[in-house]
Amino acid sequence: MKIKKTSNNLGISIIEVVVAMMIITMGMVGVLSLVIQNVQAQYINKNVLIASGLAQEGLELVRNVRDLNWLTSGNDWKLGAGAGTDSDIVQDGNYVIDYLGPSSINAGVNSINEAGARLYINSNGLYSHTATTEVTNFYRLITVVDNTDYLDIKCNIRWKDGTQNHNYTAETYLYNWR
Repeated sequence: MKIKKTSNNLGISIIEVVVAMMIITMGMVGVLSLVIQNVQAQYINKNVLIASGLAQEGLELVRNVRDLNWLTSGNDWKLGAGAGTDSDIVQDGNYVIDYLGPSSINAGVNSINEAGARLYINSNGLYSHTATTEVTNFYRLITVVDNTDYLDIKCNIRWKDGTQNHNYTAETYLYNWR
């Protein structure tokens, strides 16, 4: 009896290899696009969080000016640095102020796009309107509207990512409730 040997060496064809590579590539492209999108969203969210903090800080600095005026006898609650001059009066207009408080009030900045509204990071890691070591993409402008009984305070933060401008605005009302 003769035993017939059958050869079963079919192997993997080139077409199967190409199809498998295409499936793996499509899966990797999907995963990589999700990673890229996640990194971009994280960068935008980081800047929104910084802008939120800077806007809140701006409102708190103006509130601090009002509170200092309450503590200084003879001052109107709307006065700026407490010197009693017209240039210090917090009234309708645009201002910049930083962590130095009332001594840093500048009413000479009229637009958020001006150089005076730009924020810098000093050697202590604090944001300031004074040109120091590190330039940031952030600009801060505080707008005050005097409604006689209260002040409408808006703090606008602007920053640029690539070619796109972003804005963040926080608003509060300050009253003379003393």
